[in-house]
Amino acid sequence: MKKFGICYFFFYLAVQNFAYAQIGVSGASMEVPVVPTCTDMQLMKSIPCSDKQLFFHQGQSIVQGGFNEGNYNLLSETYKRWCAGKERFPDGRWKLSQYANGLEVNFRAWNTWDKDLVKIKKWQVEFPVDESARFVEGVYWYAYAMKARGNGYSKSVSKEAWQLFHERMQKSKEIFSEILKKDNACPAVYARMLDSMVAIGDKESALKAIFDEGTAKYPQYHNIYFAMARYYQPKWYGDINSYENFAVQVAQKTKGFEGDGMYARLYWLVDDSSGIPFNQSLNVPPYWNKLKQGYEDLMARYPSSIHNLGKYAGVACRASDAKLYLKLRKKIDGYENGADFYDSVDVCDLRHGWKK
Repeated sequence: MKKFGICYFFFYLAVQNFAYAQIGVSGASMEVPVVPTCTDMQLMKSIPCSDKQLFFHQGQSIVQGGFNEGNYNLLSETYKRWCAGKERFPDGRWKLSQYANGLEVNFRAWNTWDKDLVKIKKWQVEFPVDESARFVEGVYWYAYAMKARGNGYSKSVSKEAWQLFHERMQKSKEIFSEILKKDNACPAVYARMLDSMVAIGDKESALKAIFDEGTAKYPQYHNIYFAMARYYQPKWYGDINSYENFAVQVAQKTKGFEGDGMYARLYWLVDDSSGIPFNQSLNVPPYWNKLKQGYEDLMARYPSSIHNLGKYAGVACRASDAKLYLKLRKKIDGYENGADFYDSVDVCDLRHGWKK
């Protein structure tokens, strides 16, 4: 069987009525799909695709298929096109965000690290001046480093595992650093460089220099902000207050194209039990008034995003605003099982009295 897709899915992507809307933001206009539809194989009818389906079908599966089939021309052209930032998902994020993610998933799933490196080296020989081939090698070494470390707490990692982790992560960082010497490096390189630097444990000042350079060149690429935000998470090198300060600063910096939406985006990254989950009763960050305004701004800009809507509903569930939750819950009806809630949907429905 050929290596192609990693995900098992129940929906067949039928890109029907795939119109595009021009969103008015500073810089180049971007194309956001209005109402792409998928065929629900259980209901046997077309329904609007969820964002998660689109992340796979229009993002990860393309690069996974290209890599596994050795279609380096497809990978190169896709990289160049997505780096331009015009192609985005309904939630506003660039399709570029799924390029490295798709390959990381692919590397880990097949677990054929030596063979994959041989393929990457072959790609570099066939496309010697192509940035994408070098970028993917950087992603490869990052993923390979994380494999050595494992998913356990740091104290559970062996000395030998740490050695492999640092050796491989350093290779990843060096490749991204080399690419960034070019004036026109893809914005994804900045985000991935920050990921490697955070993992290695570089100083805040060094990360800040890369962050400032990247956001000055590509102020609308969300993943640069997401990568820097990791540094300020309590489980890395920050705390609740430093994360809040960063979120407020970024929201102000990106207000021109997202309103206060980046505040909501940065907090959905840590809205889990090991992060900084929203709890209105504690009166600590994140604050409900800021989150609410952030999500309202996101929905105004990206009204067709099921992902953003689900995130908003999941936060509204924990706020003392039953009317808002019920309004949002109605909009995600049919997608609730795929919504990313902190409290489960049935708990939220009971809390706020949702009934069909």
